[in-house]
Amino acid sequence: MSLAANVSIRYSDVPVLERPARARADGFDVVESWWPFAAADPDDAEVDAFCASITDAGVRLVAMNLYGGDMAAGERGVVGTRPAEFADSLAIGLEIGRRLGCRMHNTLVGRGPVSEPAVERLADACATAAAQGSTLLIEPLSAVDDYPVRTTVDAFALVSRLGAGSGVLADLYHLAVNGEDVDAAIAARGAEFTHVQIADAPGRGEPGTGSLPLARWLRALRAVGYAGWVALENVP
Repeated sequence: MSLAANVSIRYSDVPVLERPARARADGFDVVESWWPFAAADPDDAEVDAFCASITDAGVRLVAMNLYGGDMAAGERGVVGTRPAEFADSLAIGLEIGRRLGCRMHNTLVGRGPVSEPAVERLADACATAAAQGSTLLIEPLSAVDDYPVRTTVDAFALVSRLGAGSGVLADLYHLAVNGEDVDAAIAARGAEFTHVQIADAPGRGEPGTGSLPLARWLRALRAVGYAGWVALENVP
């Protein structure tokens, strides 16, 4: 396991294009990012500028969210509500992945029950991702009561329906806040996690600022064979 920095939350005090360089200055050479654009269909210049910010900083992008809608207004994905925007986001996200070697794309599924058309749309998107060696990640979230994926059980159940090109993102902060037995989840399926994020609770702060046994959980992940990235998705 190796550490990556989530530039969107750790460096939210500076513009998007300055964040990779800030991460590099702090000693990180691997980063992940939320969707870095205001809309689902940024123009070519915006995409070029984002890619340049990664390469110019000398960091590697390993994971990036797809467009989640108006997050500040409470949206958590548009796959079921605005399929055209989801398709635009998928195409651009995968193109950025090809350019930068980023193979994981976190995909929020929207609030409320996941409809059958949304599942089919997600499955098709996963197949498209798989064709270029990429994976769409399904992540349990906290603090959104009607978000349909709240536990690792929820995430693996959806992934089992989506098939190739899908995987589970286990943010240990979200799992703990939602009341999941994280030790049990790691013991049962930790080796199958595709990506891991951490922050402490309460407050989503730096590891060691709260009460979560993050060091124990990381040791347990290593013991069950998880060898992927661990991203610091925390408030600095």
